[in-house]
Amino acid sequence: MSAKSLFTFALLASACITSAHATILTTTSRGVISSVYQNTLDEFGPGDLVGKRYQMTLTFADTGATHDHYLTQYDGLYGLNVFSASITVDGVTRDYRRTGHFQQQTANGASAGSGWGSDQAFAGVNWTTREESMYAYHGIESVQHFFAGANASLTTPFSTTVRPDLYDYTMKQAQFGYNDVLTGRSTVFYADIEEFSMSTVAAVPEPVGLDLLGLGALAMLGARRRTRQPA
Repeated sequence: MSAKSLFTFALLASACITSAHATILTTTSRGVISSVYQNTLDEFGPGDLVGKRYQMTLTFADTGATHDHYLTQYDGLYGLNVFSASITVDGVTRDYRRTGHFQQQTANGASAGSGWGSDQAFAGVNWTTREESMYAYHGIESVQHFFAGANASLTTPFSTTVRPDLYDYTMKQAQFGYNDVLTGRSTVFYADIEEFSMSTVAAVPEPVGLDLLGLGALAMLGARRRTRQPA
């Protein structure tokens, strides 16, 4: 392969890798645990978790995801991929990184041309094996268009403080459940959301793409040197 061909190949390969970069989606909610179904696993310590503050952060890439989008009214992703879930309760943090199902959505009812549509923003992940199962979900919804669904775009940063004193919410809840299948012990709680946010960032370029680009540059440099040599 000539130096020029090698350089062209490197550029094309790195471009393909760059275009295949995933977008990382993250949702975070904060609030207070309102009820506990079971806490025999003690993931966040023993005793009653009701009234304790929590934070939930769900992160996954859109690689291989199914993307549903309709104008500025609805934007959603769902699929099966590696995800991370970080849950903190009363200062105790548990981090889970698994391959499982995920879903994220935002909807702008105000843009539907009807007063009946609701604004929504939610995300959830779950996985199940023979040894364990886990799910984490959080979302808010209002029929009063208090946040306008961030124009129903998953790529537009969105953050809000829940104000039940000003708006009527159909939903403002987080749920978490972790079950040890072998022992039958589990931790399951529900929480009221006080703050909710969505954000996206581009994934870091793969090193192989940069390596190919560097290889092409070296090949081109070699070609230029050869053209300068006398015949």
